[in-house]
Amino acid sequence: MSDDESSDGMEDLKALMAIYRQHEESLDEKPLLDNKAEEETGYVEVPMEKVIFGDKQAFLTNLAKSVGKKRQKDEQDSDTDDDDDKTEDAKKPKAAWHDSDDEDLEVGEVKRETRYTGPLNHLRKDKSYKDYLTARFQRVVNQPKWATLKSKKENSESEDSEDEALLKTVGFIDHKAKTRELRAKSIFFKRVKDLNRATYSEGVITSVQFHPTSTAALVAGESCLATIYSVDGQKNEKLHNIRFPKFAITCARIAPCGTKAYFGAKQRHYYAYDLLEAKETKLKMPPHIKTSHKFEVSPCGKYIVNIGEFGAIHLLTTSSNELLHTFKQEGQLRGMCWTADSKRIICCGSSCNVNVLSMRQQCVEHTFVDDGCVNGRTIALSPNQQMLATGSNEGVVNIYDYEGIYKSAAPQPEKRFMNLRTAITELKFNPTSELLAMGSRLAPNALKLAHFPSATVYSNFPGQQENVGYVNTMAFSPGSGYFAIGCRGKKAPLFRLKHFKNY
Repeated sequence: MSDDESSDGMEDLKALMAIYRQHEESLDEKPLLDNKAEEETGYVEVPMEKVIFGDKQAFLTNLAKSVGKKRQKDEQDSDTDDDDDKTEDAKKPKAAWHDSDDEDLEVGEVKRETRYTGPLNHLRKDKSYKDYLTARFQRVVNQPKWATLKSKKENSESEDSEDEALLKTVGFIDHKAKTRELRAKSIFFKRVKDLNRATYSEGVITSVQFHPTSTAALVAGESCLATIYSVDGQKNEKLHNIRFPKFAITCARIAPCGTKAYFGAKQRHYYAYDLLEAKETKLKMPPHIKTSHKFEVSPCGKYIVNIGEFGAIHLLTTSSNELLHTFKQEGQLRGMCWTADSKRIICCGSSCNVNVLSMRQQCVEHTFVDDGCVNGRTIALSPNQQMLATGSNEGVVNIYDYEGIYKSAAPQPEKRFMNLRTAITELKFNPTSELLAMGSRLAPNALKLAHFPSATVYSNFPGQQENVGYVNTMAFSPGSGYFAIGCRGKKAPLFRLKHFKNY
């Protein structure tokens, strides 16, 4: 209660006491019973208001006491509020700067009535415009967490949690820390901007390759154009493009060293491109090799294996383009892959046989029958050299133990996937060997992702609402953080796999 309110209450109380005194004096002048009657009867007449409201003097005394107590209580409350404000002001940090113009500016100087805003009677025009904006921001957006001041206890707890997180993620600091395992059944992913969104000029995309050391990717297509994009999932800006006249690119590979790229087509020559010097070199095939439409570069970067006609497999050197050897197998060659040590080539063809070619012996080292396969289509070996995946025209993907295929001519698969109904044309393991991407270019959205070691297929990938089109090719980034697809419809959809933190 303020001093003005308490003073007004005391004046009213004094006026009320004056009225009661006048009333008592009138009663004393005209007694209802004379003194003799009172002495004879022993009865004293009491006024009606005293019976109902009590004694006037007691009433006024109690009223004055209540007013005084309330005034003292209000003064104490105001004192405590002032003390609290002083302590809060003392706890608040000092501002880095103070602009006097912000304090002088009022709402009435900025807010004006127009035909769009209407009357502004609800605003206090003498209020500080800075306070008005602050209150409006907190009401609409609320104060962000980073702007909230933490106590010393909270700061110590947050520092402890950060230290624990650091110990869990950095293995060489604490060897006892356990890394999170990839979940089965459902995978956390997000489709980001298309990898080639900057141009969409590659035509029908035939190859997508991530650079092994930089956050960049190569996209090549049948429009005789190859483009290098930066990979961030948001802008994916174009870094460089390479045009090869009258050369519809069907296959493109980046060397493991990351300094060269190779481009092939249905012609008797191919191109080697130096990524550092931005210089291309046209290389002619040996006389009896008619095309370079599909090839693979060895992990060591020294050899190129090229698919020929009538089951021929040509082995070339990357340094001199020299033909080292030509392997032969039964039926037309469809798919092939290198082992990690570059000592063997595993290939499959139009028959049901899978052949293992030895680089040292330069012959077919081992042959086994792919279980349930009539016509083979593609093949892939996991980076950890433990699993071998084969895909057939029947839409079946078999997973073998790589060491076990050498023990029998008809090994049994460890797992069989039958989630796609058309021919399997693409198989790709991620660098950690935890994921296997399976795709088919013969049907739209024919794409599945399998998890290992549980050997289950993710039910939520790529999702019912995602339209990825006809899958021609696909690739994982070096850290498995991104998964890219090359489609027939000139787009390269890009997915962010949230479990993997690195590019």
